[in-house]
Formats: sequence, structure tokens, C-alpha cells
Amino acid sequence: MRIALRCVAVAALQMLAVPCLTSAGDGVQSPIKFVMHRLGDYRSEALGVGDFNNDKKPDVVAGPNLYLAPDWKPIKIRTLTGPGVDDAGKGYMDDFSNLPLDVDGDGRLDVVSVGWFGKCVRWHRNSLGTQGDWAEVIVDNSGNFESAELEDIDGDGKKLEVLANSKPTAWFEAGKDASGKPTLIKHVISEKPMNFGGGAGDINGDGRPDVLRPDAWFEAPRDPRSGQWIEHPWALGAPDGKADHTPQILMCDVNGDSLPDVVTSSAHKYGIFWYEQIRDERGAVWKQHVIDDTWSQAHSLALADIDGDGTPDLVTGKRFMAHNGKDPDEFGKLGVYWYRLERGPQPKWTRYPISFDEGVGSGVTLCAVDLDADGDVDVLVTGKWGGPVWFENKLTVR
Repeated sequence: MRIALRCVAVAALQMLAVPCLTSAGDGVQSPIKFVMHRLGDYRSEALGVGDFNNDKKPDVVAGPNLYLAPDWKPIKIRTLTGPGVDDAGKGYMDDFSNLPLDVDGDGRLDVVSVGWFGKCVRWHRNSLGTQGDWAEVIVDNSGNFESAELEDIDGDGKKLEVLANSKPTAWFEAGKDASGKPTLIKHVISEKPMNFGGGAGDINGDGRPDVLRPDAWFEAPRDPRSGQWIEHPWALGAPDGKADHTPQILMCDVNGDSLPDVVTSSAHKYGIFWYEQIRDERGAVWKQHVIDDTWSQAHSLALADIDGDGTPDLVTGKRFMAHNGKDPDEFGKLGVYWYRLERGPQPKWTRYPISFDEGVGSGVTLCAVDLDADGDVDVLVTGKWGGPVWFENKLTVR
């Protein structure tokens, strides 16, 4: 049943005086043991997981390399451009997403990437087993892209659409151009400039995935390809009730009231938040709550059931040298964390370290997936500290 929503003024986005975080402390052992496996030492900030050689085992793509399971030996598949990253973490490689998607329909996963410096959306065609780099095809060069996500935007239940986070709001899907060549077809939702960050999910209960940005959510039309998207202003990503850059914007019923809430963070400052959806005579009011504001630059988020209790938990990590030393607490100790969620009228988030002060954080993406097929959720991260790294969840003993 559709819920009629009307977003209210920014003043309604006020955080509670008491944060809903119970901190287990950085030095307190997580109830779930994780074993760290370093797969590489390349300094870039995006990765993805998918079965690139069709052997029924998930592989990892990060930077210029593909790491095939189960040996994880790096195979160079492309050459990245960019100023380069030095040993101190300063500099960049122009690679801000690595999304596994079969763009050309040949049954093999390709890689979709976005570039900040190249100002483009591109894909690399899977040619595993042949010599040389995978062919690169640029499909859009309309501006700076902070990151991109695979989302279900057409409502078929499959995350096969690319939400590329630039100032305008647009999404891409695999298809063919006018000449019949495989490409990513662009669909513009709004040309209005917004803060970076994005996600998708059915906010208003009409059965159609909406698109979420820090400054507004866009109500999906019946036909997401040709219909008119309706903008509903809100403000996510800052502790003062204003909009700011976010990483992924995630949907989750945090307090168990059957209304979708929103989880996100400040990408470059302090604050991980959840936004409670409250319905009253005005429609929907979004109330900001602090999950954690004790460390900065949680620039990658995922929801996954880490402890197997049936409730999604939050996974995130501290980004390293996002702006070459110019961000708050830029040189603070790196960490990767999971936050156990206990649902209820007063939900509680408990932070546990997956890794702390081991030189490992998380860049612009992370993956929470059962990499070793043992029945529990593992965590994979990379960053300008040099990765990728796989944290093996030891919850399930085979």
C-alpha cells in the first residue's frame, strides 16, 4: 500500500540529544572473529566482487587487477590513469568504482568504473584469457563522478542499474546504442546540482524504487525510463540538519515500525547517522539520530547481517587521505568496523572493530559478501593505504 509522503522543512531534521551508540571501544574484541587476508598492495579506492570467469566462485576486482578465487593471484586487466599515489597516500588514481556488470550481454561480467579526473562513466569489456588490457569504452563525460553503485532502479528486483554519483542525478543501464553496439544507456532524473552521494529504495511504499540523494529523494514514476521523477527535498549528511556529501545512502527499518528509515554518513567529516521516518498530519518527517560521531570520513557503507541474527548490521571504515591531508582527523588511526543493530523503539548500535590501527581502512566502496561460501558475510576493503584486503568472517565453521 502506498504511503503518501510530504517532506517537511530542514528544521525538522534535528538529531536527538543522546546518540544511540553503544561503543565497544576500539580495543575491545568483536564477538565475531575476523581473519585478515591481504590480496594486494595497490593504492586505489574502489573494488568489486563478482564471478568473472564463470567458475561459480566470487572474484575481486580492484585497481588495475583482477584477483581470481581461490588463489587470488593478481591479473592485470587495465591501465589506470591519474597523478598516482605516493607512499604517504597523497595523490589519486582515477578509478572511483568497480562494478561487476555484464554490459555486452555475452554472459561474462565486465567492469563499470567512474572517473573524477576523467569526468566520465566507462566500462571495461571482459576479455579474460587473452593478452592485453580489457577494452575501455567511455559512455559519458558530463562531469566529475565521486563514485557509483549498482542499484535496482527499474523495479525488477535485480541490482543491474548504475547510479553514478555526480552533481546531476542520472542512472545507466546495459543496452545498445544507435549502431547496435553494446553500451550503457543514460537516463537523466534531474539536472539540478546536488551533493555527492546516492542510493535507491522504495521510500513511499508504492512498490517502485526511488532514487535518494543528500539534498532530495526522487519519487519514481511508473516508467522510470521516460516518466517524470518528483523531487522531495530533505537534508542528509551533516549534524546540523543540512545536506552534505555522503557515501552510499541505505534504506533500513531501524526501529522496527515497518516504515523505511535511511542510514548514511558524512563522507569527509564526522558523523554516521540514521534518519527516522515519522508520519504525522504533515506527511513524513525525517528525524536525524547519531550512530557514531567519534571518528571521521566514513566514506563507504554497507548493510549486512554480520552475526547471523537476522537483523542487518552496518559495516564501514575510515577513508585514508581523501583530500591529501586536508580533512578532519586525516591522520587518525585507520579502522574498519561493524555496528550491531538491536531493533526496537529505542534502537541500539554497538560498534565492534574488524580492524583497528593496523593500517587498513576503507576507500569509496566496500563489499560485504560471503566470499568463501561458508555461510557468513565477509568484508572486503581497499584504499590509498594499499589493498585490497579480505576480512574472513569466522562465524560459521565448516
